[in-house]
Amino acid sequence: MPPLPALLARVDSLREEMIDFHRNIVRFATVNTGVMPTGNETPCCEYIRSRLAAEGIAGAITESAPGRGNLVARLQGTSGGPSLLFMSHLDVVPVEDAGAWRYPPFAAEVADGKIWGRGSDDCKAVTTAAYFATVLLKRQGLPLRGDLIFTATADEESGGNYGYGWLAEHAPETIRATYAINEGGGMPLLSRSGLLCGLSLGEKGRYEVTLTISGRSAHASQPWLADNALVKASRAIAAIAAYQPVIDVTHPIFDALDRMSPGLARPTAATLEDVLARVAARDTGTASLLRALSRMTLTPTVLQTGVKSNSIPAAAALKCDCRTLPGQDAGYVQQEVERLVAGIDGVRVAVDVWARASQSPFGTPFTRVLQRSLALATGRDDVSLAPTATAGFTDSQYVRPLGVQAYGFAPIHPDGARIRSGVHGVDEFVEIDTLLTRTKAYLAAAYLTLVDGL
Repeated sequence: MPPLPALLARVDSLREEMIDFHRNIVRFATVNTGVMPTGNETPCCEYIRSRLAAEGIAGAITESAPGRGNLVARLQGTSGGPSLLFMSHLDVVPVEDAGAWRYPPFAAEVADGKIWGRGSDDCKAVTTAAYFATVLLKRQGLPLRGDLIFTATADEESGGNYGYGWLAEHAPETIRATYAINEGGGMPLLSRSGLLCGLSLGEKGRYEVTLTISGRSAHASQPWLADNALVKASRAIAAIAAYQPVIDVTHPIFDALDRMSPGLARPTAATLEDVLARVAARDTGTASLLRALSRMTLTPTVLQTGVKSNSIPAAAALKCDCRTLPGQDAGYVQQEVERLVAGIDGVRVAVDVWARASQSPFGTPFTRVLQRSLALATGRDDVSLAPTATAGFTDSQYVRPLGVQAYGFAPIHPDGARIRSGVHGVDEFVEIDTLLTRTKAYLAAAYLTLVDGL
């Protein structure tokens, strides 16, 4: 049996194979608009399944709807040890303006040490890293104490109802594991010394709030005869923009501030703004994450009203994105929004649940394995992990209720870009060195969990 360092060194020899595989899966335009029919993840699943089959790994594709494929493959353990689930999704967000991109969004061009394209980072880079970690373990013929489960699924970008949500409801035994690694963490943070990276323990809840606003129409030349729904919508937007949420600094990330900058201690609600300003002076990304993890956010995103410029609208619909902390459920969101718009007549509030806040524990044997894995992957002995959370949501929300300890752990190369503006934006890319680093981290985590044993 090769020692782990020798096994990790094999990742570098797969550089060209890895680039080829990653470019191929990025070229599948698995665009998820959120309105069926969409996604079309099945052809990409079939490609990956064929590659797995060539390695002697059987995979099964289950469609939750026509074209919405979910691929699950398993390396069987032999002694009933803990199992590990590699999570990833194949759907990608739409491209708003392909002409604004440096390279065509689905060409998967290689330039400047990067692979460019929609989904190259979110989340097909996780798919590629998990695939090669799985394949390397299979090629070595290493005996596993517990199962290793590889997945590449549909629909995460629209809430996961056709992907992990569907699997959790209809085939939970295929994705149930002791531990899971998913997207959503691994980014370097502000650090006093060494490499400090975030390990995402969980995610905020996500709710879609719809305000239906009723008024009375009239000719625009006589506005006093109307009850303008658009004006009332503007009042609702102003009230939401002025919202002051409850500040909560109980997340364990606030215990790690002294590792980020000298003189920083756990803040109170009253001192948080001062602390955030001090952090932002050195690292705006870390400051933004801390802000997100200290409060509920309520953001107006879509306004629909009016049919003609000379006709005053009688109705409007305002949609808001709401991200909540643990303990803030749909009832809490409903109450907060209704309080904000209480002075505006004709407003009805509806709250739709997209994702509930959830979290896994920190300081466990497995989180220590992840820290060691990152140190091995980067070749550094000054690596540590800080507990964070994902301001958005991931498919991990579906496996935690199944008893799985799931973590966002998608490390980038220490020299990689810390601001990933291309994700859900223009010119998305992943560094080739990040693919190698992430694959090594996943391979090390699987080896330490399933071969060595926790």
